[in-house]
Amino acid sequence: MGNRTWVILTILLALAAGAIAAEKVTIFNDEKGFETIFNGKDLTGWEGDMRLWSVVDGMIRGQTTPENRASHNTFLVWRGGTLKNFVLKIKFRIENGNSGIQYRSREFPDYVIGGYQAEVENAQGKVGFLYHERGRGWMVNVGDIMVVDENGGKNVVGKIGDVKQMISDGYYKEKDWNEYTIICRGNHLVHYLNGVQTIELIDNDPKGRLMEGKLALQIHVGPPMIVDFKDIRIKPLKENFEDAVLLFNTKDLSGWTFSSEQNKQAWGVKDGVLTDTGNPVGYLRTEKDYTNYVLRLQMRHLGRGNCGVLLRMVGEDKVWPRSIEAQGQFRSMGDIWNIDQFPMKVDPARTNGRHTRKMHESNEKDVGGWNEYEIYLNKGDLKLYVNGLLQNSATDCWETPGKICLQAEGSPVEFRNIVLLPIKN
Repeated sequence: MGNRTWVILTILLALAAGAIAAEKVTIFNDEKGFETIFNGKDLTGWEGDMRLWSVVDGMIRGQTTPENRASHNTFLVWRGGTLKNFVLKIKFRIENGNSGIQYRSREFPDYVIGGYQAEVENAQGKVGFLYHERGRGWMVNVGDIMVVDENGGKNVVGKIGDVKQMISDGYYKEKDWNEYTIICRGNHLVHYLNGVQTIELIDNDPKGRLMEGKLALQIHVGPPMIVDFKDIRIKPLKENFEDAVLLFNTKDLSGWTFSSEQNKQAWGVKDGVLTDTGNPVGYLRTEKDYTNYVLRLQMRHLGRGNCGVLLRMVGEDKVWPRSIEAQGQFRSMGDIWNIDQFPMKVDPARTNGRHTRKMHESNEKDVGGWNEYEIYLNKGDLKLYVNGLLQNSATDCWETPGKICLQAEGSPVEFRNIVLLPIKN
């Protein structure tokens, strides 16, 4: 075999390896704990109007024809149990018509289901939205974060994405396979479509919200249609999530305070976004202490600068206080810094002094792009997800109540959609 052939073969192998790596780097790539609930052969464990549902080439097919129509919205119901807190991954392809993925839903006679629904249809900018079947109707449009109040009022409190940009970037592939990732934790719901977040909901309505229920697939009444589903996997979440809290109200800095009188100058609110000029150096911190939680936020750099999120901060205000830092420096999101000898265990192979490097190459957006940071801190366990990718972890973290802080560290940064999901142990 000549040198030229070896070179070509090496390139092909490298490309193949890259393709495999890319396949594994998906939204919430921590695969441990997922259960496959469709066997790819028959509808064992599922029940519905079998005139309309079948298995074709390893996928569940829902189909109506002019001769074989649905008289009402009808569903194929999973009989494997009820869903409470979970991550659901499911692939779908729809040729025509309208469908949906029902979760935490109630069942009525004749395979009628009512509850939360992730929209399935060939409609750019609409597929991915949240609907409440046989309940409150329309809920959250694509691109929005909503809080439903105690009286059922629907309040859009911010944006999680620009719909036009999402469409331009190809967040949905018409008449092709797409993957939903649906995550429910307490009263907090999010949808991702092909790794792109489409909606976020905090549901505080005690009469309307659903905290557990059935999983089902929909055939919508109307013209003939075909919809396919495959690769259906569920990961139950064992944590006891309390009601989610919007830490930043998009209007002012209620619930937050400054590390120093001088540091006040660094912070502001503009168009529903928390602004950070970076100077004077310091941090904005919560007035309350938090111990075990999932913290979600979006942040973007306006330059190639530095910042971070401090966790379980204890002691006096100073630069920098005893805490765990989830690094926010440009191209370093997902790194961990140990500040003031905070007790914890990290991977020694990736650690130099107080600094533990992330597990993968940077998957951040460029300057000006919004990045999602999800921080899981429960008892001794810490996990850092950047844009859905698990980038770092630690164990045996000191379980102590502490503040959550956002750093001002010399360069302009913006934050939005700061949501806390408390975990009760």
